[in-house]
Amino acid sequence: MKFFPVLLISLSFIIISCSGNDAQRDFESDAYNSTPSGITRTSSQGEVISVDPDDWRISPFFQGLVEITPPFANPAQLGTPINFEVQVTGVQGVSGLDVQVRYSNGDWNNLYLSNDNPLQPGLTTFQINPIALSRDGSDNLARGIHRIFFFDFNQRLISYGDIEVE
Repeated sequence: MKFFPVLLISLSFIIISCSGNDAQRDFESDAYNSTPSGITRTSSQGEVISVDPDDWRISPFFQGLVEITPPFANPAQLGTPINFEVQVTGVQGVSGLDVQVRYSNGDWNNLYLSNDNPLQPGLTTFQINPIALSRDGSDNLARGIHRIFFFDFNQRLISYGDIEVE
């Protein structure tokens, strides 16, 4: 009878842990299995014009640790860099940053890699040339909507969203 409270507490932690894993799996399934469509439109100064509710959400695993500002300008123009801002709000909560694009054929390409592990609390900014979203460096393949993924160094998905190049 003395072990009942310990057993009850242990089971509660297991149930909470499993539901967190389920939420993370659902988030990743949305990211990997849905087709890039729609964008969060932003001005070249970062002003949000319209929101796509599927873009730039934070995964359950990183809730409260990371905030992502929608990239700007979106849609992007060839020859004009796309600006990214990542705010780390937790101490030693994010083991690095690896930003990638996945092409329609399933191939991946690295767009940005932070050397900080862990990422320091505060704001991390970087730019990507829209031509980097092309599989072969051509303007034609750079145009269109591309899904961008943010991972930590353990390949855990932090966030994802779509960018359009005109």
